[in-house]
Amino acid sequence: MDQNKDLINSINSENNLTRLNRAIYHKLLECRVPKMIAAKPAYNLAQMYMQAHDFMVKANDLNRLNETTDIAEKILETRESVKNLKHFANQFGRGYYVLMDKMSALTENWLDGDIGEANEEIGDPEEVLSGLKSDDLVNGMEDEIKSHNRQQFRALVKKLISKGCPEDVANYFAENLFELKFETDNLVGLVNRLVTIEGGFESIVLDVEEIMIEISIPWVGFSPGETAHALWHIGDHDEDNFFFVGFLGWSLAVLENLQENLENL
Repeated sequence: MDQNKDLINSINSENNLTRLNRAIYHKLLECRVPKMIAAKPAYNLAQMYMQAHDFMVKANDLNRLNETTDIAEKILETRESVKNLKHFANQFGRGYYVLMDKMSALTENWLDGDIGEANEEIGDPEEVLSGLKSDDLVNGMEDEIKSHNRQQFRALVKKLISKGCPEDVANYFAENLFELKFETDNLVGLVNRLVTIEGGFESIVLDVEEIMIEISIPWVGFSPGETAHALWHIGDHDEDNFFFVGFLGWSLAVLENLQENLENL
């Protein structure tokens, strides 16, 4: 019965991935990106989205678990999601700059007269936005989110310490987990925006370019070879490299400390 359920979930996941991949791909084609250049970034970004969703679900599950065995199993499952997320983020990064070169070739000549005239008509964008937003509302929402995250962070750290983890290990693990949750949540939101963009050709291209840049900052970096924020918190851990530890490294430290309380890890 469980095998049938797993098969159904796998098929549904593949269908969702196919639909998302197609949606991103067609949005890039709308920007007149050549098919061969659009295909790989669209596929890898769709995979990143699916793995980010999977990670967030598992991370939320981890906060609700109390049994040592259940916690260890969930960390192992979460590590697989993070490994897949890292793989597809690296693949996305390889095609990102080629993709953006094509888009920049379209937009670099649009940022002169037309947009300058439009800005003169509507006034200073910051001044317009400041009249539309409520600082009290924005600050209140941010404070509420930060407070909720702090509570979850403290609860997870206390739980891990009670299971035999040293305080520094528990803190580093939780810090990387919650930073990664923040970045994956933003990634999901940006991809959702990307596939729902509507408007004229120039508007779509500028919006897609902006969202792609926002995705790239934490997941690709500002220049080739740079370690971006999300990838830093994922980590590049192996037995010979502890410099860039992140979630993958600190999760192993947590598992090692939990192992004393488990018969079969």
